[in-house]
Amino acid sequence: MKALTVTIALALSMISFSYGETSPEKTSAIKAMFQITGMDKQMTGGFEAMLPVVNQLSAQLQLNSEEAEELKTIYRDWFEHDVDRQLIIDKIIELYDEAFTIEEIQILTDFYKTPTGQKFIKQSPELMKAAAEVGMQEAQNKQCKLMERLQSFIEKRKK
Repeated sequence: MKALTVTIALALSMISFSYGETSPEKTSAIKAMFQITGMDKQMTGGFEAMLPVVNQLSAQLQLNSEEAEELKTIYRDWFEHDVDRQLIIDKIIELYDEAFTIEEIQILTDFYKTPTGQKFIKQSPELMKAAAEVGMQEAQNKQCKLMERLQSFIEKRKK
């Protein structure tokens, strides 16, 4: 009985240990999908979706159009030169590895190869940017309600 318990415990530890590791085949499949989807362009699209926040900062700082453009250039330079894109891709690979099986990755890759999949890839950056703008606009429209909700919290902290 003791030997059976030890064997089961060893087998379970091996399963949980190997579960956390990405197989080379799965990593290759994820990278192939990223190649087809243009992950680098998707990341740039994600950055562009962040620009409404920069626009809001420009407005808060009361920058003129030249200063606002300079601020955007600072953000773009930071994104292009300081952000470690490979680190981001490696982390995203881990996320996809945890979320999808290799079979699901292949199904997604096959979809992205279709005309509809290619249209989805092409439209995604603009849609992300537009969606971020919609969200920022709604947040700005409701900013006074947030301040009302924060008022009692702020008042408690002043005492």
